[in-house]
Amino acid sequence: MAAGTAADDRDPALPSPVADLACVGVSATPPLLDQLRRQLTAWAGCAGLPAGQSQDLVLAVYEALANVVVHAYPGEPGTLDLHAHRHGSRVTVTVTDRGRWRPAPAPGLLHGRGLPLIHTLADESAFTTTPAGTVVEMSWTCAPVM
Repeated sequence: MAAGTAADDRDPALPSPVADLACVGVSATPPLLDQLRRQLTAWAGCAGLPAGQSQDLVLAVYEALANVVVHAYPGEPGTLDLHAHRHGSRVTVTVTDRGRWRPAPAPGLLHGRGLPLIHTLADESAFTTTPAGTVVEMSWTCAPVM
């Protein structure tokens, strides 16, 4: 869209941008992770990501979601937010919790590999921790939607 063009003046021959995925206040429990993964997979397909990149995105985000469930709320209920956005050739996904950050334990058979996996799968990733919670932001560059 050219600068200064209103969304209502959009050429109908151009594809409309994909709607953002916003899941806010989701209970941070294992049964809901699969539902979020399916929603994210469908969103990535609508966003025009190639299959391999979509798989990387879904796996990285699933790791961030699983970290919230396992680590953010030890022994208490909590919530998470999942946002996915495409702007041009950039896809950004954030996972936010309101729990407490705990340093990762030493890598073992069943833990300690999520953060390195996220760093490997995403083109860029950032982790911000505050007393109010943790935000994991992951982004990928992909071909523009035609």
